[in-house]
Amino acid sequence: FDEFNRIEIEVLSVVASQVKYVLDAVVNFSVPGNREKKYANLPAGTPPTKVGDFDFFGEVVSLVPTCGFFITMNPGYAGRTELPENLKAQFRSCAMIRPDLKPICENMLMSEGFIKARPLAIKFVTLYELSSELLSKQAHYDWGLRAVKSVLRVAGNLKREDTSVDEDAVLMRALRDFNTPKIPNQDSPIFLRLISDLFPGLDVPSKINESLKEKCVSVCEEMNMQHDASFIQKVTQYQELLDVRHSVMLLGPAGSGKTSIWKALQACWNKDQAKPICVSEVVNPKAVTSDELYGYMTLSKDWKDGVLSIVMRNMCKCWAPYTPAQQMQWVVLDGD
Repeated sequence: FDEFNRIEIEVLSVVASQVKYVLDAVVNFSVPGNREKKYANLPAGTPPTKVGDFDFFGEVVSLVPTCGFFITMNPGYAGRTELPENLKAQFRSCAMIRPDLKPICENMLMSEGFIKARPLAIKFVTLYELSSELLSKQAHYDWGLRAVKSVLRVAGNLKREDTSVDEDAVLMRALRDFNTPKIPNQDSPIFLRLISDLFPGLDVPSKINESLKEKCVSVCEEMNMQHDASFIQKVTQYQELLDVRHSVMLLGPAGSGKTSIWKALQACWNKDQAKPICVSEVVNPKAVTSDELYGYMTLSKDWKDGVLSIVMRNMCKCWAPYTPAQQMQWVVLDGD
């Protein structure tokens, strides 16, 4: 069970008694004399073999004594529950430490085709360590392993597009262009200075999608919006993130243009097309409950679809009004 302590404390107390039932049955049937005659001579270990039946809260359940419970949890996180003592007693704890990102990053760089993987991995990890220490604390910042994987995937794509470019320049561009969109104005000078210190003498121009910029200017004029440079930049950055991410958040205060950005990008995709190739389904998550949004299990153990599961299924199966010709299908959670 992953992220076990996300479960509510009331449910965990019930789980504790259920786990104890199973473990008590394992202990009981480990003694051959406690089993039925037909199971008496069977081994208690490998190979996995049924050694008897036991009562599990009114249901008769077969027991294979090699069964086990394994849970992972992040204690101390916001929104996490402290495990009750009767549940802690059923498990043996094993403390983990943070992974060493340098060898992980080095191996991933080599898998992406980088020759100078070791020195580049040191620069990569150093940048992320300094960013986590020197930049302001933002809820959306992530300088961990998941963020490392995403950037390395971008760097690998850039390297394969043009193998003649120096590897330092490729990694620098990936680090700068992928992280800049999520960094607020007050942190941008610090982050860019860190990159210039780690990659001295390199001044690699950003890779700009000129055709998208031209379309965006035209779309803004059609939508009666001002096409200033910062808005065009955010639209192009949004597309760059969509190229490497399955989901993207647009963060900012009310009236900062979040809705206009995704609508402008959608209009860019549909411009000069006979039929729309980019469609969206807008859901206001504040207007429905959590169960109505995601779906839930009824008391009779039947699954009841939520808004998101219905929309996602319709898009994946291309049920009306969606068609296979639509290259991009977005589920947009946009409130008031």
